[in-house]
Amino acid sequence: MEGRPDLTLSGNRGRRTLLLCLLYFCQGFPWGFATIALLATLSEAGHGKADTATVVALAILPWTFKFIWGPLIDSFRLPSLGVRRPWIVVAQLCMALTLLAAVTSGSMNNSSTLMYLAWVFFIHNCFASLQDVATDALAVDLLKDNERGRVNGFMWGSKLFGIAVGGAGMAQVIALTSLQVAVLLQAVMVLTVTGLVVAWRERPGERRFPWSSGAAQASIPRSNFGMLITVQDLRRALSHRTTATLVVIASMYGMAEGLYDPLVVELFVQELGWSAERLATAMGTWGVLGELSGALLGGYLCDKYGRRRMAAVGFGLMAVILVTFGHTLQAWQGPGYPHGLLLPAFKGAVAFATALFMRVSWTRAAATQFTVYMSMGNVGYALGAKLNGWLELTGASLVTTDYFIVAGLLPILPLLLLFGLDPDSVVKRKLEDERARLAASPV
Repeated sequence: MEGRPDLTLSGNRGRRTLLLCLLYFCQGFPWGFATIALLATLSEAGHGKADTATVVALAILPWTFKFIWGPLIDSFRLPSLGVRRPWIVVAQLCMALTLLAAVTSGSMNNSSTLMYLAWVFFIHNCFASLQDVATDALAVDLLKDNERGRVNGFMWGSKLFGIAVGGAGMAQVIALTSLQVAVLLQAVMVLTVTGLVVAWRERPGERRFPWSSGAAQASIPRSNFGMLITVQDLRRALSHRTTATLVVIASMYGMAEGLYDPLVVELFVQELGWSAERLATAMGTWGVLGELSGALLGGYLCDKYGRRRMAAVGFGLMAVILVTFGHTLQAWQGPGYPHGLLLPAFKGAVAFATALFMRVSWTRAAATQFTVYMSMGNVGYALGAKLNGWLELTGASLVTTDYFIVAGLLPILPLLLLFGLDPDSVVKRKLEDERARLAASPV
């Protein structure tokens, strides 16, 4: 009706902002739960870092599939239901179903229960990573230029809040009730957000359900180039020495973080005697705040001193923090040792180290290139987590301090590789590429 307010996502800024933030919250929730609350609970049940590392590796590995989801989402559409909404609905429903599958009566100290939960969260995060890519595509389609920066900040903050609630919040729920209740609460939360995705259409005139009346809007965004051209542009983007080297750098710093997470859980729970609830609360609050502070401060300093320099600071801090902590083994059991400072300090250093990748993403496949870097970071994380078990299989009589030293040495290689990079030459090439494309386009 004429004069009726437009309540679709494209016409209502409040709705699209709220929904995008809720979807990002849904992404952060299982990440925080799997890497913090569940990990601490399994460690408290007596599982070693090699076993808990398997859970972490399988939970994080699906996030390496993101560069596959993008072309798939662009290639298969149901525009009468919305360009991105069907993919989000499918992903959210499957996320909820897999969470329900995690409700198990198996004993937490049983290895079969551990492996069952590991595979459940592997499947769950396959759909969570699909939802992530579809949500990013929805944001690109609907957000106006003058709101992208602000809303992207809200979305990122919502994901960190989801990690905090999934880690610290669910640890409290597990302590007060059970793992089953915590998993059911997550499923209810995901289904609630799915209800909003179903209720709020992307554009006027679209169908809410497949059996509803409606049609695709004529002005829906279309892909400017196909999958083959995307792959060709990606290969050209990674042909530069700097952009190709950053693939190695992304995986190496991810390995350090992947080795760190199961290691620090076993240290605090099994060696220092922290409860799973106490550790998960600390990781989900102080750890997340450290990451947030590092990202905000790193972003400010990047603009002032340069991204490569700040990335080097991040890698250097990661190495110093882990090696220093490892070398102070004799003081760990002493009174007054600031164990808790490790959590925000290391996560803040990691946030510093991720500053470089967006600047060197260029060509029409820039988004895919950036996703490749993030995916390689997740590959490195999964490999780093499994490194806990592989080091045990070597037969060497390693103690906890040795693992911290190994984790601290891993960022050294990306730090050294940074000195051979020339990001400014990539930016220059990016500008030349844009000018050439504009010159070749018809007036």
